[in-house]
Order: sequence, then structure tokens, then C-alpha cells
Amino acid sequence: MVTLRDGHAIPTFGLGTYLSEKGEVGAAVKTAITDEGYILIDTARMYDNEAEIGTAIAELGIPREKFFVVTKLLPDHHGFDATVAAAKDSLEKLKLDYVDLFLIHNPKGKNCIDTWKGMLEVKKQGLSKAVGVSNMGVNHLKGLVAAGLEVPELNQVELHPWLPQTELVAYHKANGIATMGYCPLARCKRFGETLIKDVAAKIGKSEAQVAIRWSLQMGYITIPKSVSAGRIKQNGDACGEWSLSDEHMAAIAGMGENFKASGSVLDQDLPWADVQ
Repeated sequence: MVTLRDGHAIPTFGLGTYLSEKGEVGAAVKTAITDEGYILIDTARMYDNEAEIGTAIAELGIPREKFFVVTKLLPDHHGFDATVAAAKDSLEKLKLDYVDLFLIHNPKGKNCIDTWKGMLEVKKQGLSKAVGVSNMGVNHLKGLVAAGLEVPELNQVELHPWLPQTELVAYHKANGIATMGYCPLARCKRFGETLIKDVAAKIGKSEAQVAIRWSLQMGYITIPKSVSAGRIKQNGDACGEWSLSDEHMAAIAGMGENFKASGSVLDQDLPWADVQ
């Protein structure tokens, strides 16, 4: 668990659901929770799967405190009133009274200052236990602070051994912002081509497990996406009773890559003046 600044705890590992096909994501959620012991489920309005995820969780009939749900604000819904309304709509789709974490999905929706004020109102109304952002760079976070606003409790960004986001993570640590990484496997686009392959072979693990384990040992919340029962299990096994050695962690840190698997990560560099 990672303890957020206000005291709420978030699991360090969970199931990502971006690009999970309709008709498959509900089964994936059930498999992750019931068969593999996952607690955290990450979704977003943009993914168009909140309703199916909500139905799956409801059908499991498990106590609310036994699972942790993250969802995100659609960029089209930026603005104070629109943000609060969107949170309520997401809750209706998810069949929940509250989510555990609500995030601004992307700064490119603009009007970020009023939108962040709306996020704080969402938390105040009890619609979400905690609020944060996604795809924001240091310049955006500094912009919110300069506007006299509370810093986000968490920032979810593309993060993996091939894109360690060193400067951003350092800013997070210095300002009490938790780091959550999406695309922790870089969408498998670098598998078989880097040091990760050698490390995996030496310790008898998959490259996916090594990448996930790296994130966990770095202290990041990580959310690999899959709808395959086998891969959901394999990913979960990265949380088991094993670890990467200091030597392996140092070698991975020295890879020197700056590989970006998603387009959204580029929005971290949008000028604050264009999105505030």
C-alpha cells in the first residue's frame, strides 16, 4: 500500500482496463479480483467501460471496502460544474456511492485551474476519497501551486524501465505527490530488445514480470492491463516473494532509454499558459 498525503491508502498494484474490449473487461475484473486477489481497478470515462466494470463488481457482491476503484474525468468535461457533474455520472455508471480516486485525465482539456477546483469539490462532497491528476508534467503541477491550490495527491503517468520519468518523480517526492504508472510494460514494444530480456532470463521470470517488479520496488503504483486470465495471473505473480537484486535495479537504471509507448505522455509538455 501507498499512503496518500491525506492518509488514504492505495494498493500498489492493480488492473488497468484501457483498450479492454467490451464484453471482456467485466470478466477480466472478476478474474483479477476473485481468482488473483487484485484490489485496485483503474478505469476512465474515456475508456467507455465504467458501466461494465460496475456491473461486474456488483455481481461479485463483495464489501465496498474490499476493492479500490480509480476513474478519470473526460477532457471534454473540464470546468468546475462539469467536473462535479461528471463525477456523479461516473458513479452512476459504476454503481457506486463513491470512488476511491478521481483524476483529471489530461491537461489538454484546458481550464485546469477551475477543473482542479472542481476536483477538490468532488472530494469535499464525498464523491471520491481522494483526487489527483494524470498526464501532467512538472510545469502543470507548479501552475496549480502558483494558483494557490492544494497540490494533487497523485499523478498517473506513463512510467516503466524504458521511461523512468526521473525529473517528474523527483518533483512528486519533494511535494508529497504519489506516483502511479500506466503502460508499465511499454505495451510490450521493447520486449526482446533490451537489458530487461537478459535480466528476465537470468532470474527465470518474464520480461513483463521484471518490468512490473521494477515499478513496485521503485515505490510506484502500477496497473498493467490485460483481459487474459493467464496474463492477469502472471502479472500478479510479480507481487510474489521475490525481488530484483540491487545489481539488477542499478543496471536497469542505467539503460538510458527515453521510449514513449503512448501519445498521451506528450501532453506533459503542453505549455501551462495553453491549458490553465
